[in-house]
Amino acid sequence: MPETPKTYFLDAEVLEMVWQQLFESGNTELARVISDTMIAQGCEELTSITDGSLIFMFWKNFLEENNLITTSDTKEVH
Repeated sequence: MPETPKTYFLDAEVLEMVWQQLFESGNTELARVISDTMIAQGCEELTSITDGSLIFMFWKNFLEENNLITTSDTKEVH
């Protein structure tokens, strides 16, 4: 029996759909793992997600961690 691969290569649109479903279902920790991984591997834009609020949420942690934005608990962007 062949060994199970340690790495899988998935189409970006598939990962975007997985991220969106995880985020919308409230599984934000796993959604963040996916968005962080995609960004670290060079993601520059989302191609299958067109909702601006979802696009923002995909990038939110990256933007905060790089001190490009700050957000408050009241959901306002500064």
